[in-house]
Amino acid sequence: MFAAQTHVMPVPFSPLSEDEFDELDHFLLYEVDTDEGMTVDMADGFLHAIAIGPITLHPRQWLPKIWGTAEMMPPMDSIERLNHVLGLVMRHFNGIIAGLEADPNEITPRWSIATYTGDEREYDDAEGWAYGFVQGMRLCWNDWQALLSTPQGQAQFRPIALLGEDEYGADQDELTRTPAMRAELAQQIPQAVLDMHEHWLHFRRAVAERTMARSMQTKVGRNEPCPCGSGKKFKKCCGTVADLH
Repeated sequence: MFAAQTHVMPVPFSPLSEDEFDELDHFLLYEVDTDEGMTVDMADGFLHAIAIGPITLHPRQWLPKIWGTAEMMPPMDSIERLNHVLGLVMRHFNGIIAGLEADPNEITPRWSIATYTGDEREYDDAEGWAYGFVQGMRLCWNDWQALLSTPQGQAQFRPIALLGEDEYGADQDELTRTPAMRAELAQQIPQAVLDMHEHWLHFRRAVAERTMARSMQTKVGRNEPCPCGSGKKFKKCCGTVADLH
């Protein structure tokens, strides 16, 4: 089960419906045939990092990381299916950006709610989300250092790093020992992300992300340039019947 808030935003920047989010979840779990692909909560954290980060990244730089492949899109059996899945991802990305541009700005992280045998309580489980966020940062890690090298940046990154980094300080295991401790760290993440976003607004406005998201077509025509960036027409590249990816 995933924790989420519902917000009414203009199409195409409205969040995915629950059914659409579940569809994307199912696709990532069962229809992407790689061991390196992300789960939907990882992908959500990943996209948040890309949306707020210090530089603008083109989808061709980050889409393959979601699938865990070298291609912009994983193999699919039809162009219609490819367009549909691409549309879900881009709409979700657009929804994140729209929340950041709202007044007041906001984020709605989609991470799991965990329960444990013998414990009736529910706990926010943001480890996968935080891992995805860190992977998004690593796409331009050097650019992030202008913030991470400051005390305020280190404080903002700390709850994410404690949950999402494999090794982050000698006290990491002690500070993440129980579900309650991990849930408390999860609750610190939304404000930390908003603070990071505010910091980077001095370097690049969130409107730049909106502009790129609007220009990114969610439909790929057979005679249009392939979205993988090869320069070939889609039908001569990733859209060939024998090798649709």
